[in-house]
Amino acid sequence: MHLHFSFRTFATCILTLLIFLCISNLYADTVVLKNGDRLTGTALKLEAGKLTFKTAYADPIALAWDQVASLTVTQALVLPWKKGNLSVTSIERAENGLTVTTSSGPSTLDPTEVTVLRSPADQAVYEASLNPSWGHAWTGAVNVSLALARGNSDTATFGAGFVAARQTRNDKTSLYADTLYSKNAHAVPSTSANTTAGGLRYDHNLKPRIFAFGTGDFSTNALQNLDLRSILGGGLGWHAIKSPQQSLDILAGLVWTHEKYSPTPTNSFAALDLGEQYTRKLGTRSLFTEQAFLYPDLSQTGQFQLSVDSTFSTKLGKIFNWQTTFSDRYTSFPPTGTLGNDVILTTGLGLTLAR
Repeated sequence: MHLHFSFRTFATCILTLLIFLCISNLYADTVVLKNGDRLTGTALKLEAGKLTFKTAYADPIALAWDQVASLTVTQALVLPWKKGNLSVTSIERAENGLTVTTSSGPSTLDPTEVTVLRSPADQAVYEASLNPSWGHAWTGAVNVSLALARGNSDTATFGAGFVAARQTRNDKTSLYADTLYSKNAHAVPSTSANTTAGGLRYDHNLKPRIFAFGTGDFSTNALQNLDLRSILGGGLGWHAIKSPQQSLDILAGLVWTHEKYSPTPTNSFAALDLGEQYTRKLGTRSLFTEQAFLYPDLSQTGQFQLSVDSTFSTKLGKIFNWQTTFSDRYTSFPPTGTLGNDVILTTGLGLTLAR
C-alpha cells in the first residue's frame, strides 16, 4: 500500500490542531504564578490562603494565594465582599493591591479583602448553611437487632439504637436513644431486661470556643421499678478540640432531677452537671461518639448519678451502616433490693439518615 501526504494535507492537520488548542484554552481558567509558571484548567475555590486549581492532567492542587500573579476564569467566581457579593472574572496582583474585574469593570481592592472565592453553586450552599431550616442539615443513624431462641430455650431479645445531630455555624442539636427488652417464655415466664434511655442537647456558640447548652436525659427501667427519671438543666461549655476530624467539649452546669418509682415516693433534687463529649472520624466511613455526665447531688454529699453513651458507626454503602451503641446508667442510691447500674449494648445493621 502506498501512502502519500501532500504539504497541504500536513499543513491542514497542523492548523486544525492549533485551532483545537486555542479553543480549549478559551474555555479554560488560567493562573499565572509570580515565578512565571502558567497553568490552565479550572479554578475551584480560594480559602485559607490556598487556591485550589484542577488541571486535565493532575489531581486538584493547592497553590499559595500570595504567589499568584493573576487569575482569569471563564465562569465567574463569587467574591464575598463587605458591600455585597462580587462576580469576578479576573484578578491581577498590582503594587497597590489586587485589580478585580467584574461585569461593572475593574476595581482595586486591598489584598485582605480577597480571601475567599467560590463557585455560584458553592456560595449558595454556604449561604444556606448559615440559616438552614429546622428540617435540614440533619445526619444520623438507626439500628435494630433481634435475637430468638427456641427448643430447650424460649427467649426473645429486642434492641435498638438511634443517634442524630444537626449542626450549623452557630449551634448544634443532638438526639440519642437506645432500648433493650428481653423475655424468657420457657418454664416460668420472666422479663430479664426492659430498659430505655435517651436524651437531647442544644448548644449555642457565644464565642468561637465558648457555648451555652441546655440538656435533657430520660430513662426508664422496669426491673428497677423506675417509671421515669428526668434530668433537665444547662450551663456553659468549652470547645477544647474543634477540627474536621475530631472534637472534644467540656461542660459544666446545674440540673434538676425528678424520679418516679413504683410504688415508692418520688425523688426531686438539684445536682451539678459535669460532663464531656468526644467525636472522632475514623477514615471516611466510620464515626465514634462518646459522652459522659456526672451529676453529684447537692442535697446529699457523696450521692451521685452517672450516664455514659457511646456509638460506633461504619457506613456500608450510601444507605446502610453497621452500628454499635452502648449506654450505662448508674445511681448511687437505688431502691432497696435493686442494683444501681444498668447497661444497654446493641449492635446490628442500620440505616444512615441525612437531610
